[in-house]
Amino acid sequence: MKKRTPTHRMSEDEFINSATSHTLPVAAPAPETKPAGRKRTYKAISVSLTDNHIEAIDEVIVQAARNGIVRITRSDIIKLAIDGLAEKSEAQLLELLKKL
Repeated sequence: MKKRTPTHRMSEDEFINSATSHTLPVAAPAPETKPAGRKRTYKAISVSLTDNHIEAIDEVIVQAARNGIVRITRSDIIKLAIDGLAEKSEAQLLELLKKL
């Protein structure tokens, strides 16, 4: 292995400052880009659910966690359920509403 020595003896201050960030070229920071899409505004609401509904929501959260999907909240599950209802036809939605 080749012995590498500096061409001149550095002082302690030169040694300390020889590799500091202020001596390295700094790239211009990239302009901040905002993600495309709509801005979401969430509103807190109160919902009354039975114990069975809460247990069913919690079971979905447990299943998600078992499959590596973490940080799922009850609100997330309710949002998914609402999105699922929005995808149903009017006839399917009316059938579900009759079961209430």
